[in-house]
Amino acid sequence: MASLSSYLFSTLSKVGSIGGSGIPDFHYTIGDKIEAFAGKSIWDVHHSTRTNDAKQEATVFVLAKARGSSYTAVAQNTLKRMRTLRHPGILRYLEGAETAEAVYIATEPVVPLAQALDLDKSEELKRWGLYKIAETMRFINEDCKLIHANLSAASVFVTKAGEWKLGGLELVDSQTPAATPGGGGGQQQQAYRYYTGVIPGYSARMAPELEGQKWDAIVKAKPGAVDGWYLACLICEVYNGALRSASQLQSQGQIPAPLWSLCQRLLMPDLRRRMSPSEFLQTASRQGGFLDSEFIKASIFLENIAVKEEDEKAAFFSGLDTLIPGFPQAFSKYKILPELLKLMEFGGGDAKVLSGIIQIGKGLDEEEYNDLVTPAIVQLFGSNDRALRFSLLEYMDSFIQAIPSAVVSKRVFPNFVAGFLDAAPAIREATVKASLAIAPKLGQKVLNADLVKQLVRLVADPEPGIRTNALICIGKLCTAKEGVLDLDGGGVTESSHRYVICPALLQALRDPFPPVRSASLAVSTACASKWEAPEIARRVIPSLSSLLIDGEKPVRTAALKCLNAMVSR
Repeated sequence: MASLSSYLFSTLSKVGSIGGSGIPDFHYTIGDKIEAFAGKSIWDVHHSTRTNDAKQEATVFVLAKARGSSYTAVAQNTLKRMRTLRHPGILRYLEGAETAEAVYIATEPVVPLAQALDLDKSEELKRWGLYKIAETMRFINEDCKLIHANLSAASVFVTKAGEWKLGGLELVDSQTPAATPGGGGGQQQQAYRYYTGVIPGYSARMAPELEGQKWDAIVKAKPGAVDGWYLACLICEVYNGALRSASQLQSQGQIPAPLWSLCQRLLMPDLRRRMSPSEFLQTASRQGGFLDSEFIKASIFLENIAVKEEDEKAAFFSGLDTLIPGFPQAFSKYKILPELLKLMEFGGGDAKVLSGIIQIGKGLDEEEYNDLVTPAIVQLFGSNDRALRFSLLEYMDSFIQAIPSAVVSKRVFPNFVAGFLDAAPAIREATVKASLAIAPKLGQKVLNADLVKQLVRLVADPEPGIRTNALICIGKLCTAKEGVLDLDGGGVTESSHRYVICPALLQALRDPFPPVRSASLAVSTACASKWEAPEIARRVIPSLSSLLIDGEKPVRTAALKCLNAMVSR
């Protein structure tokens, strides 16, 4: 038996030796074992991927049946519970399989809690984690009428977002023994009565009623009373490290004082007086309590945003961008960001939501930005929602530089340029202003053939403000080489200036709106070196002469300055 066990453990630890294709009806390829978790649980835990999609990550739990019938029984109970218990706080089950040699369970990608705490010691993530575990235990105890009996650091796992997920379902069973199928008056065995001995380190945290085998007291206890003890064990491990003896439960150590007072109530020997996870959650969440924090409130709101009223959403998002800097970065990246992107995609977002996305995006490296934010931004530009498009244009300079130039030219600009033709003046004006942000990401061909021509077309727009802004934008593009705007792809060509821009400037000199005339004069002066002498003599100077007696002094001043520049040319 010993040689068989050694063989199985050797086989299970080899990367690729038990790939998904080697296990019937199991579609995950088992990768590296998490060595730091060895001996903490009955399971070997492996980083894994979907067999036909290496980008789809997973975690696979493996138990070799050669370890014995008791180990096999609790592994089978875990598989059963993972398949039937579904809750956002429970480790998400993907797939399971059982062969003659082993039990396999694939879940969402996670790491053990101890490993996550070593990487991120954020107090807010600890608070949120304890909130989620207590909430999940309430579901198991009160809604499902079950006892977990194995809550510890080894039964909690953490996602990329830093969210804690409940696992360790080896001992989960009903609080009241169920009758044996087929009658006869017998009762089914309850896992937590018979199999605690297979759980590593269990004796150091065993609840007194289990240790004393007070089964009648457990049956009569309020829901969650037993698991209150184990929640206290988890708290002690989170703040003070692994439990090696029951006496450690009586030491406060690094546990914050408000939490320690609750912990003592969770450790009451008397089941009738002991606080349950549900009662812990209710008490700790009161105003001023340990779980009363802006981070937890924001997290809860995001989880329930689908059922929130519009005025509630507006109030929440109006202050979100001020809260994000204080949130853990991983949580913002993998939890808040997907929710905000989803909200924008389905038309529930506004400028504040987009502001939150951009703020989180600032903390991402180039690869992460392109993986998480760029696809969503590209998709959002294709939206027909004017409010959304206006927000994108308004915040253009905050995100466009992080998107690759090729993506901007091929996928963003075709939708962006539609804004020049929009029936809503606000969209046209915002598109003009955003042109200066997007221009550096465009190649010279696209800049001249599309962007410049669209701006020139708006010099004749019905809205005088749009005409003015279009001229200002054209001026900045024309003088980019002088440092006004950095155009990596090349600036406005001589051909565009001569045949597209110059005629538009001459037309604008006759505009009835004084700021348009002033803007045209300013652009013409700045670009004096680009005009041809014959054009200046025949068309420009005659047009400037009449403006020297314009009714508006700013126009007359600008006209004199422009005339001097042209004569010098």
